[in-house]
Amino acid sequence: MKYSVNHSEIKEGSESLVKALIRLYEVNRLFDQYKHLNTEKVEMVIYKTATYGWYVDDFSKNSELKINTCLKHIYNNLPEKLDLYFSDYYRGKIDEIRKMLTEKYSNRKQILNEAFDAHNKGLYHASICILLTQIDGICNDVLDAKFFINKNYLPQIKEKLESKNLKYSDFILSPIIKKASIDSWEKEIEKFPIRLNRHEILHGVDIQYGNETNSLKVISMISYIDFVLSHYSSN
Repeated sequence: MKYSVNHSEIKEGSESLVKALIRLYEVNRLFDQYKHLNTEKVEMVIYKTATYGWYVDDFSKNSELKINTCLKHIYNNLPEKLDLYFSDYYRGKIDEIRKMLTEKYSNRKQILNEAFDAHNKGLYHASICILLTQIDGICNDVLDAKFFINKNYLPQIKEKLESKNLKYSDFILSPIIKKASIDSWEKEIEKFPIRLNRHEILHGVDIQYGNETNSLKVISMISYIDFVLSHYSSN
């Protein structure tokens, strides 16, 4: 009896096996990247931190941001210490963030440089407004979806990020899958511990937002958003 070899089926089978092995490698790599973290605690803390306007952009073992320190300041109701802690971190990282963003989103280089120049000159109203527009811009560049446009009451980018199905790292999305002050509706702002809201700022309602702390908060947010976009786009 003669057997015929279906080369097309063999090719399809081998391609499927390669894809499965690649996916297994990615899953294991992601697990190794985050296995040092208590992901349930981190998920809760980074959302709580976002309600104070601060976003965590580094989850590595060598990160200078310590989740337990954030937790201590939040649950001891010490927002001033939380502000000092994050302000020190982002002041020390601002040049690195600027370089990274302007290189990665070179089509936005002039706009981003104006934002960081404004921050460095103490023109915080300007830096905040510019950076808030660029958060939606870079989301649209990468995902063809925006952060400050809602779908089912949450950021458009949520659905596209979750569709990547990276279960081991989905905990980092908690500031996206739940609203914070920055992206809440005006009638919801009172629920949060601070009043820093993109809608109120860009529509001229809030005229008291222009300070260094708020500018650093928005820098923390764009750095976090870039981290998330880069992580999910590369996997």
